[in-house]
Amino acid sequence: MKRLLASVSLVALLSACALTPEPFTQEELAAQSTADRSDMFQGGEPLSGPLTVSEAIARALKFNLDKRSKMMEEALALGQLDVDRFDLLPKLTANAGYTERSEPNATRSRDLYSQTTSTSNPSYSADRFARTADLTMSWNILDFGLTYYTAKSNTDRSLVATERRRKAVHNLISEVRFAYWRAAAYQTLKGDVEQAVTEARFALDKARLVERENLKAPAESLRYQKSLLETLRQLTAIQQELSTARIELAALINVAPGTEIRLAVPDAMVPPDWTTSLERMEEQAFIGNPDLREQGYLTRISVDDTKKAIIRMLPGVTFSASRNYDYNSFLMDNHWYEAGTKLTWNLMNVISGPSALKYAQTNEDVAKARRLALRMAVLAQVHVSERQFRNATSQFEQSDELWKVDKRLAELSDARAANDASGMLERVAGHASAIASQLRRFQTYAQVEQAYAKMQATMGDDLLPDSVAAHDLPALSAAIAQRLERWGRDLPAVAAAPAAPPVPGTFSLLDKLPHWLGGEDEAPRVVAQVSDR
Repeated sequence: MKRLLASVSLVALLSACALTPEPFTQEELAAQSTADRSDMFQGGEPLSGPLTVSEAIARALKFNLDKRSKMMEEALALGQLDVDRFDLLPKLTANAGYTERSEPNATRSRDLYSQTTSTSNPSYSADRFARTADLTMSWNILDFGLTYYTAKSNTDRSLVATERRRKAVHNLISEVRFAYWRAAAYQTLKGDVEQAVTEARFALDKARLVERENLKAPAESLRYQKSLLETLRQLTAIQQELSTARIELAALINVAPGTEIRLAVPDAMVPPDWTTSLERMEEQAFIGNPDLREQGYLTRISVDDTKKAIIRMLPGVTFSASRNYDYNSFLMDNHWYEAGTKLTWNLMNVISGPSALKYAQTNEDVAKARRLALRMAVLAQVHVSERQFRNATSQFEQSDELWKVDKRLAELSDARAANDASGMLERVAGHASAIASQLRRFQTYAQVEQAYAKMQATMGDDLLPDSVAAHDLPALSAAIAQRLERWGRDLPAVAAAPAAPPVPGTFSLLDKLPHWLGGEDEAPRVVAQVSDR
């Protein structure tokens, strides 16, 4: 037996010493890469026609990998609730044991007063082979209280995961709308840009031929070539800027890069009509903003932590009941029931309790301060996002007018173009100017769509419908198309707040918050952090 134990101990020691880092081999990395690449695009539906804005958003919401990870985090948090329900129940423990002695547990008795050892033969009252078992149910009131508030905190954490998923959806919709219109610009302008580049290169070759044959003055010929090269540089910059638009959109809708994506670009681009007042937007943002809701749940978690700190200072009472089995042949009853109550009190928790309680209360105050600061930031962000939308709309209208003028000028230059060098230069320059104006038109409209989506995200107005089956992509796309038509026009009603005391002059929620943050001097610092948030 000693040799066996020594051998087992030696093998365990050598196994522990033999642990060394093992990096992945090239074959393992290649196999993992192949499997992950297959899983990345698994379950995606192939593109079957021109892609609309609503279908692009639906595909992103259904197949985007970041969105999937947020949904899995939310499911994981909800799964923790099922685990916490079982932690609230009493503990039911089953134990079984087997021991064996090499010699019987024999003893002699000794006289208490004379300290004389008995000369009779030793005796024992237990078998060399002991088998025991018991089934015990126990319930600690203190542990139940701590587990209860831990479970409550975990329910709030699941709601935090839900709000983070909502925020991820809002950001994803904003990115998809911006990338879609950049890709639309690429699809619309690709042919025109390539044709203009070809014409510019042809005119440049012709100008160099004129220079070599001395058909014009060198200075005039060089100035002409410089103008063509500037135009060619402008067209090349447009090509480079638009070359990544389709790749970005493919990544958002989880389509393999390089896939040919045809977009259903509408003939007219009309900015969304937004007539909601700033006061109404402020009220909606205070209720629906995901960051504010998340911070509210975190504040509630800090309150539960304070209650847990109070409970830890209390004594714990444990109730237990068990059914026991002992197969000792010397016992008269090998099976019996047992019940008991135990009171335990960790006095160190009582000593450290005030400090722990002070820390918990400070944490609660910090959470509240963060919530108020975040309200101020969200309030400012409402005004910022609304102003960005108005500015982007104004920029688009100006770009649209400029594009119409440049388009007409290009048509006039085509009508006047001749075979001479100056006519070719005017034609190429006119086309380049029209293409650049149309590119700015698409870019400003993409900024309008992005600003509109960010404004909705700030208010927490969800686009994703809750009643559409997640596996039905056409139905999801149709529902999103309907929601896009009326998005922001039917904001949910806000419950009326208690009447505030009259304030002289014009006021808004922005006027009421600075004193929450420590006065007028502190408020601008918080507002300055809006862009970082």
